[in-house]
Amino acid sequence: MGRVRPEASSLEALQREMQAFLLGRESAVASRVAARPGLAPERRLGIYRHAYRARLADTLRDSFGHTAAFLGDEFDTLAARYVGENPSRHANLRWYGEDFPGWLSSGPATHPVVGELAALDRALRRAFDGADERVLGLADLAALGAADWDGLRLRLHPTCARLSFRYNTLALWHALDRDEAPPVIEIAPHPVDVFVWRAGQQPHFRSVAPFEACALDALAEGLAFGLLCEGLAARFPETDVATQAGGLLRRWVDEGALAAESPSI
Repeated sequence: MGRVRPEASSLEALQREMQAFLLGRESAVASRVAARPGLAPERRLGIYRHAYRARLADTLRDSFGHTAAFLGDEFDTLAARYVGENPSRHANLRWYGEDFPGWLSSGPATHPVVGELAALDRALRRAFDGADERVLGLADLAALGAADWDGLRLRLHPTCARLSFRYNTLALWHALDRDEAPPVIEIAPHPVDVFVWRAGQQPHFRSVAPFEACALDALAEGLAFGLLCEGLAARFPETDVATQAGGLLRRWVDEGALAAESPSI
């Protein structure tokens, strides 16, 4: 094993102390900064700490644009609090704020709808910059034999997400998107299931009926198509499952919501 150069070890220790300072932990990094005329070392280091936190807050505002528009100045207060409690754990800022919607729903926001609005913002952003995988096409399905269908395991594209809302969150999102006055926040008569996906380079979302919501959940669980249909038949005995499931499959293919790389295709 090679020997660690003293200067390398010293640099690593300095980097750790600097990181601790930026994160608000106990650190002796100020004692290692040379004193110069003007600002004291603590004040000079404070500029970096402020810049670090401001960058994370800007990332939240960029990722949760509709949430920020709805909350106004309150968003800045909440973002600063979140940044103080949740330092970045990834080198890539894409992942920062992954649990921001849940954090908002846990109590800091003035209304529970804010967490749902943030969840939709996050899902749309993840759809926009999600992994590029080839989508399943009609030609892929046409290549299947009759015996292949029961064991066929379809897979949602990694840009897809399935959400469920208690409030009129979709109406709120649309109003904010059109720069209109937000509607009165109300509890929906029934939970609103929402599907998010990316078509080409553009993220989309739409509400889905309970039948499709159950089918999407079955896809996410990795059920074979035959078992998926059996489960739907048991859940919706008055429904023509074969026709409905076939129609959904065609719609998902048209929307580009299924990944081509699956165990059966």
